[in-house]
Amino acid sequence: MTTDPAAPGPHVDRSWADRFVVELRLQGATGEQIGDALGEVGDHCADAGHDAHSEFGEPVQYAREVAAALRTSSGLGARDAVAVLTQTAGVMGAVWALPAWLHDDPVTASRGAVTIAALTLLLAAAVCARPASTVGVLARLRWWQAGLLGAAVAGLLAAAAAVVADGPVTIPSAPLAATSVTLLTVGTVALLTTGGPLHDPVRRPGATHTRRRRLVGVASVAALPLVALLVAGLLALLPR
Repeated sequence: MTTDPAAPGPHVDRSWADRFVVELRLQGATGEQIGDALGEVGDHCADAGHDAHSEFGEPVQYAREVAAALRTSSGLGARDAVAVLTQTAGVMGAVWALPAWLHDDPVTASRGAVTIAALTLLLAAAVCARPASTVGVLARLRWWQAGLLGAAVAGLLAAAAAVVADGPVTIPSAPLAATSVTLLTVGTVALLTTGGPLHDPVRRPGATHTRRRRLVGVASVAALPLVALLVAGLLALLPR
């Protein structure tokens, strides 16, 4: 007997279920909606005695049909979006300011670098507005298409930075570091306590959260700030 709260049942092939779940998630379905749909598929297949592919066809197409009948959301809630952007700003600021602060130096950057940082936050805001659509597009790209897209985005950011008049920008490191750590902490705590998509696992009706799933959710949110602090520490060790 499986203890997985999202298990589709013995008549549903795991690969079919995985593709079905991923497509529903990309269409903006909640974990509860996906769990209900997966449970209905498993129950139907058990009653019919046939596999999911025979009864429902291709999982991606069937997931789109299911999503069309559900009330799905293609964007994050306001609280989730603000939390993601707050954490992102904190990460960028911490990596920038903490090494300088540890060396008691001001933060010095070019105007182009500041422009790139601002545009990155705007890009993050656009992704937060339609995360399902964005991830869906990226998930369907081939590796070379993803590479070209990444190069194009980097090129556009570099071109925008080049338009800005060159010149250094100097900022006191202590207040910037304090602000960045505050933003990083607030954003991370908000993501850990929110009930939104980041803590919306797929589970069948009546199932409960397992300790392992809760730990995975916490780790996924805490990973970015921990990496940012590690990078800042390593940068601080470099000779000035």
